[in-house]
Amino acid sequence: MNRVFSKVFLMTTMVVALGAFALSACGHVEPEKEDQVDILDLLHPNGQEVRGLSVESKAMGKTMKYNVWLPPKFDAEKSYPIMYLLHGAADDQNAWLDKGDALRIAGRYVTTGGVPMIIVMPDAQMTYYLGSYETYFHEELMPAVEARYKFSGKRAVAGLSMGGYGTLYHALKYPAKFKYAYAMSPAVDVNTFTGLINAQSDKKVFPLFTIEVGTEDTTVDNNAAKTVADYMNGQGMTCEWIARTGIHYWNFWQECLPKALKKAGESFK
Repeated sequence: MNRVFSKVFLMTTMVVALGAFALSACGHVEPEKEDQVDILDLLHPNGQEVRGLSVESKAMGKTMKYNVWLPPKFDAEKSYPIMYLLHGAADDQNAWLDKGDALRIAGRYVTTGGVPMIIVMPDAQMTYYLGSYETYFHEELMPAVEARYKFSGKRAVAGLSMGGYGTLYHALKYPAKFKYAYAMSPAVDVNTFTGLINAQSDKKVFPLFTIEVGTEDTTVDNNAAKTVADYMNGQGMTCEWIARTGIHYWNFWQECLPKALKKAGESFK
């Protein structure tokens, strides 16, 4: 038995050695770094969630939390555009990840040819993105995020319901900061929004807008939203109006998000 075992061991050793020689003869090389990154990236096919980030806010007088989504194949040495994705009333920075399926939706967008971007999901509590939060958003959150990651200088903002209000408010008041604004089922204050539009003498400074509403939505005033969209277009701005079947709920907004990503991506080019 020992003699048989020795023969088998010898033959196995020879086969392994011949295989190694054949690979060497064929010009086998070590995987390049890029290949290794691709293998590691298989662990994050839909990008990466970075939760629990925070800013010590003087404006708000408290620690303010936010989450970030990094696209597939994220490279810390490259610069990226940023979308600020805003939640609705009674939610927080986790809503778009936990209820809105943003990880899968954004990952699918990028892996099917979309523009890689960073998505920032802040907590706004019940502020409607106004008051002290406005100062925090522009003077504390944005600088903190855009220093943490390499930022290309191009931003978009999108949000639902209360976050739709915040989207329209901030894109209308600070139009030069954003390339695109996508408001989903937005709460609307016609007088405030038309006043912000009138305050800008050069209407060319405004970003592109989309307002999307569900025709069965009774939580917000779609007529007010349509009034604002029509006013924008009448002032020489561009506001796409989308009204389709849907109610004030996550399945509707999950169908809005791919369009918001696509529109924002196009504006970043």
